[in-house]
Amino acid sequence: MEFLTILTPTYNRGEQLENLYESLKRQTKKNFQWYIVDDGSTDQTEKIVKKFQKESNFPIQYQKKKNGGKHTAINFAMPQIDSELTMIVDSDDLLIANATNIIFEDWISNVDSGISGLVYLRGYSGYEVIGKSWPHDEQIGNSITHTWNKGITGDKAEVFLTSVLQEHPFPELDGEKFLSEACVWIEIAKETTMFMRNQIIYITNYLEDGLTKSGRSMQVNNPKGAFLNARAYLYSKFSFQIKMKNAILYNCYGLMAGASAGELWKESPNKLLTFLGFIPGWFLKIKWVKAYQA
Repeated sequence: MEFLTILTPTYNRGEQLENLYESLKRQTKKNFQWYIVDDGSTDQTEKIVKKFQKESNFPIQYQKKKNGGKHTAINFAMPQIDSELTMIVDSDDLLIANATNIIFEDWISNVDSGISGLVYLRGYSGYEVIGKSWPHDEQIGNSITHTWNKGITGDKAEVFLTSVLQEHPFPELDGEKFLSEACVWIEIAKETTMFMRNQIIYITNYLEDGLTKSGRSMQVNNPKGAFLNARAYLYSKFSFQIKMKNAILYNCYGLMAGASAGELWKESPNKLLTFLGFIPGWFLKIKWVKAYQA
């Protein structure tokens, strides 16, 4: 059994997979498997992956499913993964050459602390950080209090205990194919701590048609998922600024999803901020529907 699974949900990204594959071939420690979940691609993804499987010096699993969105691909894979750790790496990104070795050493050094995983920096390159670094090069803490509340912005590279991800599946919503990972990461952060290191191990390539660059449009056109995500940020341990912003988004996306003012009030974990954010959320809904809705 491998120590680590690199899980890659992919959709029509066959050509981009080559860069990730090459980065995995360069890993100095090969105690991992690559698990690719093809979310209904119509390009040459399957053919390209079969070529990888024939020549690879590490295990590669490939499964294809009906298109349902990245979060459903993660849900599809998790029950089948038996490695100790799982790291989700997007098909258009890559890892630095010693990433799996860093993960292995940090896990062995910190596992007795009761952590649920490891968090590293992402970069545009090996030296250019996306967002901000933590104030300390190494720390163990809660992602809500140590990352979000401290304004440590930018996508991070998370490595989770596989069992933790298996215990926290993503909600799957009828008619929607996009859901931010944050709504599940928040649920995990409520219960556990992570080891955090100021080390770039994951290089991100934000494609023009990728999920990150099309984020607002994706949320407006998948409002039930965006509503759940905003609701998660109303948790009491978040800072006032984060909760207030998301109270507005909670109302905005909830109204887009067809909820009434009474239903929004009833479902809210923070009724005062939901009340204060209702009028701004209503105006934002009108603006964004006009600007983004398909």
